[in-house]
Amino acid sequence: MIEALGIDLKELLFAIANFLILMTVLTKFLYRPFLNMLDKRKQSIQDAFDNAEAVNRRADEKMNNYNARIANVEAEAREIIKDAKVKADRQAGAIISEAENRASEMIIQARAEIERDRSLAMEEAKDQIAMIAIMAAEKIIEKELDGEAQTQIIDNILEEAGASGWQN
Repeated sequence: MIEALGIDLKELLFAIANFLILMTVLTKFLYRPFLNMLDKRKQSIQDAFDNAEAVNRRADEKMNNYNARIANVEAEAREIIKDAKVKADRQAGAIISEAENRASEMIIQARAEIERDRSLAMEEAKDQIAMIAIMAAEKIIEKELDGEAQTQIIDNILEEAGASGWQN
């Protein structure tokens, strides 16, 4: 019946044998190594995921620890800042009071120094004006008076000075 279809039984058996040999060779040299490679790759990917999960868990634990530490540090910092503000307010009052006292003292000293400097300047100005007046008078007298007139003026000045008692 197979021969009626035009199929040669020897060729069919030879083709089936070749196919089975080819399948055996492909299975042994390609399919099994390919499956082994896929299994290894699957295992390495699974290991990577497991490692990533472990790393994430450790990172989460560390993050929670750090957050707890940060919360504690922030609470301590707030307490320290609060204490520092209270101390600073107390010290600020004392410093302001001391600064006001020093400023008052400095103002009093500055006013006294200004008054001294003003008095000295006035005295120096009086002395300079007197010197200038004397020099001007000398120049005028030298030009206008002769020896006898100068003697007469000096005598008059000495008499007036003696009468007034050299007052300031």
